[in-house]
Order: sequence, then structure tokens, then C-alpha cells
Amino acid sequence: MKTGEPPKGAKPEEIEKHIERTRADLGRTVEALSHKLDVRSQAQEKLSTVRDKAGSMARTVKMLAMRPVTMIAAGATVVVAGVAGAVAWKRRH
Repeated sequence: MKTGEPPKGAKPEEIEKHIERTRADLGRTVEALSHKLDVRSQAQEKLSTVRDKAGSMARTVKMLAMRPVTMIAAGATVVVAGVAGAVAWKRRH
């Protein structure tokens, strides 16, 4: 962004171009500030990002859960936990 005064001795056309650039820069600045101050819009963008990530993670977990190796490992974990619990219960009683 180039700001300030037009060069000394500038022709009217150059001054007009400078004014146009300055207006465009100002417009972009106002737009950027408006976006930063729009809390609702930013919250919605953040929520959308979080939803996308959660959906992606859910799909990954679902794919992993469908794998036979994962299902066997989960089943083995349940069996081992059950046996350990039964042994611990038997020792107490």
C-alpha cells in the first residue's frame, strides 16, 4: 500500500491515479477491518472448520473400526480385560 501525497509537480492524471489507488487501498482496509470486527462471521467460520475436522476424524475412526485387525484387537482387549477382571474378582472372594 502506497500512501501519502502524490509526487510534487505531478500532472492531474497522475494525481487522479494516486487518488484512485488511495481509495482502493482504503476500501481494502475497511473491508479487512469489517471482517475482523464481525465476530459472528468469524465464529461461524471457526465452527465450520471444527465441523470439517470432526467429520474427517469420524470417517477415519469408522474406517479403522471396520478393519478386521482392529476388530480382532478390540475383541482380544475385551477378552483379556474380562479374564483379568474375573481373576481379580475370584482372588477377592
